[in-house]
Amino acid sequence: MAKVCNFDDKKVKKTLIVENFRLETIFVVLLWHDFKSMTRMRSLWEPIKVFIKGMIMGAVNVFPISSGTISLVLGVFERFVNSIKSLNLKNFKYLRKGHFSEFVHRTDGKFLFVILLGIFAGMLLTALFLKQTLKSYEVYTWSLFIGLIIASVVYVMKMIEKVNVKNVLLLLAGFIVSFLLSIKSNPYSNDNFFYLFLCGIIGATGMVVPGVSGSHLMLLMGNYELIVTEAIPAITMASTFMQGVRVLLPFVLGAIVSIVSFSHLLSWLMRDYRDGTLSVLAGFMLGSLPVVYPWKTPAQDMMHYVFHLPEWNMELLMAVVMAVVGATTVYVLEVLAKRKAKRQQG
Repeated sequence: MAKVCNFDDKKVKKTLIVENFRLETIFVVLLWHDFKSMTRMRSLWEPIKVFIKGMIMGAVNVFPISSGTISLVLGVFERFVNSIKSLNLKNFKYLRKGHFSEFVHRTDGKFLFVILLGIFAGMLLTALFLKQTLKSYEVYTWSLFIGLIIASVVYVMKMIEKVNVKNVLLLLAGFIVSFLLSIKSNPYSNDNFFYLFLCGIIGATGMVVPGVSGSHLMLLMGNYELIVTEAIPAITMASTFMQGVRVLLPFVLGAIVSIVSFSHLLSWLMRDYRDGTLSVLAGFMLGSLPVVYPWKTPAQDMMHYVFHLPEWNMELLMAVVMAVVGATTVYVLEVLAKRKAKRQQG
């Protein structure tokens, strides 16, 4: 009887070992399946995240805030600039030879396509919103822009490491040139093809220069409303689609040229002449404040503005509040950008 029991014990142990092995195998298979599912979900979620970040950049780019700053906060600035810089003749050779996958890999093409799609969607939705707010709340909208611009100027000036006579003179030069252009600019937009192309070149700089707003520069050039509140909303309707395309096509072409070429120029300027470049940009931004000053009217000769002081009423109080809101927004973005940079360094 003892021998039988020993035999049964051995058989039971063997059976238990086999069952445990089966259970462990099933557990490992299930874990592997879950891991593959999570990996698949992550691969699907990644482009969605990039698209959402692109939408935020596009929305910000419509306002006089630097989308370069917001891209720093979102953690995509370096990848975005590097992807743009990779669009060079060397990599285009792969495309010409039919090596599409290699071209996409070397240029981070999937990321660039998704984020640009998001930027376009964000700009479109925000432009539709601004078209209504500028009509209904013109003074408050421009006041918000004043706050955004002043705080952006402060942000850029903080980036200047050395305060010396040279940089002060460069700042003053940028301010004087910009101020004179601002008060004497034609209050009407210009839809000339080459001028729109130039607007695209200048306007797109805000996407690769933290602290500088492309929309702010567009305001100075007088084509902000034409492009943002007229042309972009126009492409959403069949009846006005071609009118919008006629304005946006040269602008987009200029923006592409700017982003691709300026990313290299910016690298050189910021590397060798960082403080001087930032000084000129800060002065230029500060000098263009008359463009967004709400209390002005076109003069009879239609070649400059007539500025006047606002009345002391509730509208002025609300305008001040909106300016504070704008400045606070930029300050919050600045704080977030600094925290992001510290986390990356740590």
